[in-house]
Amino acid sequence: MIGLLMGGGTVAAAGTFVAVRYSSLLSATATIIAVLATIAAFFGLLMLIYWLAGKKRTREAILNSVSWSGFEQVLDVGTGAGFLMAGAAHRVPYGHVVGLDAWSVVDLSNNRAEVTRRNLELEGIADRCSVVTGDARNLDYPDGRFDTVVSLLCLHNIEPVADRLRACSEIARVLKPAGFAVIGDYVPTHAYAEALQKAGLRVHQSRAAFGTALSLMWILVAEKPA
Repeated sequence: MIGLLMGGGTVAAAGTFVAVRYSSLLSATATIIAVLATIAAFFGLLMLIYWLAGKKRTREAILNSVSWSGFEQVLDVGTGAGFLMAGAAHRVPYGHVVGLDAWSVVDLSNNRAEVTRRNLELEGIADRCSVVTGDARNLDYPDGRFDTVVSLLCLHNIEPVADRLRACSEIARVLKPAGFAVIGDYVPTHAYAEALQKAGLRVHQSRAAFGTALSLMWILVAEKPA
């Protein structure tokens, strides 16, 4: 986010200056560079807006997609700092939430299990949460282990695409009959929906939620038939 905002803004300003100051081919090149840098800065701005205002709205939209009894066993795939996991834990005072992550720092700085555990302690919900290291493409849980599986801004990081779809199949596998999977991502979730359908789930929605996130966001809701 910081890189897009500062880098994009700086390059856009420099490109605009050159485009105005000089002429001919140099000006045309600088104009193209300025436009591309402005686009990068715009995406950085969207990320900032999401962080400041859209993140909590998105979490609530995801969690409100499920009717909670309070006793659910929940898996959060790609838990990161535990934001979605904490929200789920507040919904299941008699259940348990597992937050799984590979702890990559490419897209989330300071992404460490001990940081997440500390966040859960500050929320007062550490007693009903577990933070684990794992691979979404090969979940180390038996079939039908969880009542609910949630994920936010995780699956797009998995490469190649075939492995991303394999993660969807794993989500379907560990879900109990009559359980729900809810996935939010800043890329369209239609491929996820197709993979979940092939794995036997019934997809209720896979649509854009820009107004909720105030940024790029799609939310998918799927149910495993009883």
